[in-house]
Amino acid sequence: MNSNHVDASIDEAAALWVVRLASGEMDAAEMARFRDWHGLSDAHRGVFDRERRLWQSLDGQRAAFVSATPAPRRRGRRWTMVARPRVWLAAGAVAATLAFLAPGMMIRLRADEMAGRGEVRTVALTDGSTAMLDSDAAIAIHYDGQERRIDLLQGKAWFDVKHGDQRPFRVAASGGVTQDIGTAFEVDRGAAGVNVNVTQGAVRVRGTASGPGMLLGMAERARYGDDGRLVRLKPGMVSSMAAWRRGLIVLDGRSVEEAIEEIGRYRPGYTLTFADLSAAPRISGIFRIDAPDEALRSVAQMAGLQVMTLPGDMMVLRR
Repeated sequence: MNSNHVDASIDEAAALWVVRLASGEMDAAEMARFRDWHGLSDAHRGVFDRERRLWQSLDGQRAAFVSATPAPRRRGRRWTMVARPRVWLAAGAVAATLAFLAPGMMIRLRADEMAGRGEVRTVALTDGSTAMLDSDAAIAIHYDGQERRIDLLQGKAWFDVKHGDQRPFRVAASGGVTQDIGTAFEVDRGAAGVNVNVTQGAVRVRGTASGPGMLLGMAERARYGDDGRLVRLKPGMVSSMAAWRRGLIVLDGRSVEEAIEEIGRYRPGYTLTFADLSAAPRISGIFRIDAPDEALRSVAQMAGLQVMTLPGDMMVLRR
């Protein structure tokens, strides 16, 4: 096999992996296969990074092409990586379409590390620190001579910071920054804002990169939104903070809608609710991440809902 054929095979595979990552359909097993392929050689990593940068560059052009509602994301379909002559052209066309249409595509292409849906993943950082990623979480890593910065692109991540490095360790999310002072902490980036929970030591949180800081110690919490307004929350129990690291979902007085949404993040398929839940009781309990359907049935029973399962791992909760 000549070197040109080898290079072409790597190019084809890299383009197809970009498409798969952009699709948002990869489960934990496929993510593991991707990491194995990515780690085969410097050539594999270099070609993949080149392809990813190409599609990242499309982000600034999307507004000129997109005017309709993004296409819904499909789940559960399995793709097989097959190298065919000129397949990279077709893959490039699909990736270009996804750049304009697929929800969250650019987040997946920006990410250096991410967890699949339903996966909790541990990432060893080059400075000896550890990042744990919750289901569907994604981070970009920026280490240089001045700082160690992690961009939390989506989801929840917990960090155990290695000390002895003079560079500050910072986690950026939604315009704000959390800086380690000597600690382990969780950052949760959601639609309603960013929550910071300290499980050990202390951090300084800023709602904006240059805004006033708030010092948080162990068991203390804070939240900030897109407006950068920083709010100190009631201290929590360390044992319930980032409980997903131990395979648990801890709900404490959450609404039924919030409980369903939180548990549903660990399911491979869609979870739909058709009911007026305004008078439903608050939900408290501890559930297992690896048994989300069982957890949802328990919540449904508490709320007086019926559960119906449909093909494609879809679950419907209704009166």
